[in-house]
Amino acid sequence: MSVVDEIKDRLDITEVIQSYVPLKKAGRSYKGLCPFHAEKTPSFVVFPHTGTWHCFGACSTGGDVFTFIMKQENLDFSEALKMLAQRAGVELEPASPQADAAEQRRTLLRNINQAAAAYFHHLLFNSDEAARARAYLAERGLNRETIDRFQVGYALDHWDVLLRYLSDKGYSPTDIAEAGLIVEREITSQQAASRGYYDRFRGRIIFPIRDHQGRTIGFGGRILGDGVPKYLNSPQSPLFDKSRVLYGLDLAKVGIRTTGEAVIVEGYMDVLMAHQHGINNIVAQMGTALTEAQLQRLTRHSQRFILALDSDVAGDQATLRGLDVARQVMDHEVAPPVHTARGLIRFEDRLAADIRIISLPPDQDPDEVIREDPAYWAQLVAAAKPVMDYYLEALTADLDLATAQGKSEATRRFGPLIAVLGDRVQKTHYLQQLARMIQVDERELWQQIQHLVREAPMSRKRPDRTAHPGTRTGSDPSQPQPQGDDGHAESIEKDAYCLSAVLIHPSLLIQADKALQHSGDSPLMPEDLSRPDDRAILAAWQQWIGKLVPTGGGLPDARGEFYDTLDENLQHRVDTLVQFQEAQPLAPEDLVRSQIVDAITKLRLRNLRRQNEELRFLHEDAQASGDRDASRDYGQLNIGVFTRIWRLEKSMNARSMSGRRQHEDAAVRVPLGEE
Repeated sequence: MSVVDEIKDRLDITEVIQSYVPLKKAGRSYKGLCPFHAEKTPSFVVFPHTGTWHCFGACSTGGDVFTFIMKQENLDFSEALKMLAQRAGVELEPASPQADAAEQRRTLLRNINQAAAAYFHHLLFNSDEAARARAYLAERGLNRETIDRFQVGYALDHWDVLLRYLSDKGYSPTDIAEAGLIVEREITSQQAASRGYYDRFRGRIIFPIRDHQGRTIGFGGRILGDGVPKYLNSPQSPLFDKSRVLYGLDLAKVGIRTTGEAVIVEGYMDVLMAHQHGINNIVAQMGTALTEAQLQRLTRHSQRFILALDSDVAGDQATLRGLDVARQVMDHEVAPPVHTARGLIRFEDRLAADIRIISLPPDQDPDEVIREDPAYWAQLVAAAKPVMDYYLEALTADLDLATAQGKSEATRRFGPLIAVLGDRVQKTHYLQQLARMIQVDERELWQQIQHLVREAPMSRKRPDRTAHPGTRTGSDPSQPQPQGDDGHAESIEKDAYCLSAVLIHPSLLIQADKALQHSGDSPLMPEDLSRPDDRAILAAWQQWIGKLVPTGGGLPDARGEFYDTLDENLQHRVDTLVQFQEAQPLAPEDLVRSQIVDAITKLRLRNLRRQNEELRFLHEDAQASGDRDASRDYGQLNIGVFTRIWRLEKSMNARSMSGRRQHEDAAVRVPLGEE
């Protein structure tokens, strides 16, 4: 028995979920209001006999106790494993010596940062030199409660006062330097024997930067008066990577989930002023541009992002022209800055997110708007425009669209953005909109846009990393498979067969998703798998290949860079899955494809049949209790599930017949991913 199975065996899923959600017994199950979306009629059901839960409402999702804790607490698999293991009294295997040493190192650096944050905060209110800082914060309208909540501080304008303070607390200069708080002096060869350091932050207001768990991982310092740079951030460290951190997320994550949207601003003061006025769904990007890694972190809490860009950036026409959006196409470019239209569109498509932009008043930042009129800020947020609408207006605002030159320039600027839209309905909508604006025939306009895209200098392509197509397959996935990593035959080896195949060959995942969508169903989801660790691996893999291979190409194998991003517990599972796939007998490539597509379809059918059974139980319980409304609702839901089952089975049967004909008539093998 694996540690995951042991935890699930020891815990009562109903008891765990009831500690978060009030549940009422309903026949053989328990019902309550779904904690993951707002509802008035209970649609969240827990099934003790199977150890699962399912939301039959807007969420339409479900899983086991691990899935629930990960969603409820916004934890990754490793964090949920530790939490539930402690609750179940299951002792986890100790981490490897290397992983344990690395975590101890990170803990030390966090302790150093926290000590520095407390010291800076103390100085702000107890140092005469900090009077200017206190006056500045008061002038900006911040009260003591907000300053304390974010632990804002002040760094004295001395060369080594922080170094001496932390050294007196027992921390070594090399550790303090690794935390990013001091800098090693540049010394000449004659001075090589005397190594020295000086404080990185001097004469600045200090904003501690915390991770999503509220632990201090870095700092931002604002200069008082003239000085360069105006803002100084901690350097890259084992704790701090500004491309992956969002300022204020630890205090905003609940507000983001409650409102269903995350508002992203550019400055520390914007976040502080918003929270001071009770607007608690606001975070700030770190650095000059929002990154995909930051947005991916936010998707744990919401799929709707609203960007409040400073008016002097987003509203300046020269800046927009400088983007030169019409001469760039989004080929395989990695993580373009979000402050470009093509970057926003790319992120919106890849993250399945709704990204909008606020039009701020001229010469005003978010904190100024919020301070003067919080109600007006709410209006601006509500009126935020979709990315394409915003850029269509901004990119054409300075043009005379009555002239031939203005029409041509509007097409040059905005046309390539239409071309890169992935949604055909949206593409048609904006093509029609631009055609009406410049009074040009749609077909001629589209031809000109295609010409612009073809003539544009192509983005640097990433080298071809496609592996040789897989040639291994298992026996019929419905039959028992080899021993699992727990030392006994598992009923979930169908999952292992499918997951191991798509880890080795991502193109198989794309083929399976197309087959599911062709049947009118959604692509493969982590919830389709039985094991919580397999779900975590699939979710991470889908994000990874979506980022690196958006066109559906392959990667050498699952044990490259992706492997290093996983928690150690998941790495062990990936090793088992890869070995599982490599142990399969050789088979023709087209047979591999057809078997995997069918096996993934069967996973979806298995879960739909389970839902069908669950709904049947709920329908019978409702009838027995005389609840006609619930009986009717469950009956209708079951019809929907049955329809999906019928479509998938019909599609799979059609593929089977087509495959037999192709084997009889064709001798050519089609490489994976080139259909």
